[in-house]
Amino acid sequence: MRLLVKNARLVDGTGAPMRAGELLVEGEHIAELGASALPPDEVIDVEGAIVCPGFIDMHSHGDFALARDPEARAKVMQGVTTEVVGNCGLGAFPANDVVASFYERLSPMLFGESAGAGTFRDLSAFRARLDAEGTSVNAAPLVSHGNVRAHAMGLAERAPTGVELRAMEELVDAAHREGAFGLSTGLVYPPGAYAETEEIVELAKVAAGHGGFYATHLRDEGARLVPSFEEALRIGREAKIAVQISHHKAGGRFNWGKVKKTLALLEAARREGMDVTSDVYPYTAGSTVLSAMFLPLWAFEGSQDKLLERLADPAMRARMTRDAEERFMRFVSLPGVLDRIFPKRLVLPLVLRELSKIVIVSSTKHERRYEGMSVADIVRERGKPLFEVLFDLLREEELAVAAIAHVMSEDDVRTVMTHPTTMIGTDGFPQREGKPHPRTFGTYPRVLEHYVRREHLFPIETAIHKMTGLVAKKLGLADRGVLRAGAVADLVVFDPSRVHDRSSYEDPRQYPEGISHVLVRGVFTVRDGVHTGARPGRVLCRPSRT
Repeated sequence: MRLLVKNARLVDGTGAPMRAGELLVEGEHIAELGASALPPDEVIDVEGAIVCPGFIDMHSHGDFALARDPEARAKVMQGVTTEVVGNCGLGAFPANDVVASFYERLSPMLFGESAGAGTFRDLSAFRARLDAEGTSVNAAPLVSHGNVRAHAMGLAERAPTGVELRAMEELVDAAHREGAFGLSTGLVYPPGAYAETEEIVELAKVAAGHGGFYATHLRDEGARLVPSFEEALRIGREAKIAVQISHHKAGGRFNWGKVKKTLALLEAARREGMDVTSDVYPYTAGSTVLSAMFLPLWAFEGSQDKLLERLADPAMRARMTRDAEERFMRFVSLPGVLDRIFPKRLVLPLVLRELSKIVIVSSTKHERRYEGMSVADIVRERGKPLFEVLFDLLREEELAVAAIAHVMSEDDVRTVMTHPTTMIGTDGFPQREGKPHPRTFGTYPRVLEHYVRREHLFPIETAIHKMTGLVAKKLGLADRGVLRAGAVADLVVFDPSRVHDRSSYEDPRQYPEGISHVLVRGVFTVRDGVHTGARPGRVLCRPSRT
């Protein structure tokens, strides 16, 4: 089957200027670019639309959704053809009974009550399930450190024994032998947050031995952003592994502007010869579980059931409040000498009051009316102190509360996004209920509409490079992310004058406009703006080292 796409503006994913021409797809691959000499079986006249490689979502949590939602409409309709999954140290594999139990509680916390689709003993089982049933996108899996740690030692808040570390190394090695692209950590989420740097270095060495890279949700994206970034670079140097900084940002007004320092560190590391890059989503709000925003790490030790017991214990609640307040005081940075001499506890109530206004509940397990309300709204309604309200809410909802936090600076988003080493990723939680972050539905059209067409932040060729060729290079996928003869025909066709992001915080479940066709492995997953239901996607394997 030969498909000729004519009257196109070709943007090849390398950053090179667009050019007019034709593209011929034969089977799963691009056969010709420019003027085709081969007779086609079908011709599509795109009337001057852009044809480019399919978008590769560098930071996705789709592994928790693809088994139950293989059509992945939120991603496919915005032009995504491949998702990098297993990020933030959280993933669908490897799993034993301990890990499976952990995710039985965690999945509702992150993705909504019905979102979980189970875990898999290893990458081979994950691949077998998805490839057997088919998906509308490809998946490029990372092995998740949180799973590896819980598999070997549960949710223990301590360093591993020698036996436990060897067990973790064997799990990382096995996942890479099965095709994993690298190792991910989420150093704010238990159990990964309990790991010291040395543990991660040893596991990263295993990934490096297979040609994998290290992707990290930093230990702190706020007050300690710079030292956390330095930790990631240290891991890269000591393990001799490529580094990917996940959702590069500075959270909290006191920390705005620090991305200039972290980008300077990135550039210095690259001058040393390190492969260090990052990704970003085009929004000033993040999203995670409410408990991770407000509770001290020790409260999560042992199990989620232990956490629920602590939330019911008055003495534990008092300790959690004290420790959480101490944590938030570290976020406060006052001007000049005031930062050293002024008691920060005096401004803490103001900081917490302002924070509660910008944290919005996005999903709950039981009381749906809270979805879309700010924490401040709930505190006002209940008439109790902030932490008492939070502890009660988490108990009532069995910890299953996700939230959106408007904590970033637009200037910082632009600074990171325009850096030549920055890729685009959604970081979208595939929630079945509630009001998920609009990034899940609108990341790529938002970049094309807002930052390219309206703001002229960078040329469209640069934007597409950040979504395609730059990501493929990091993954080592020479046959994706570019338009060239012989490459896999993962393609997007869109009208740059019409592409429009319809997703919002108030009404996020809206598909974009202006994206007419999406092909995965030469098969239409979107045709004339409508999802076809086709599932040609595969779980990809990291290219072998030669």
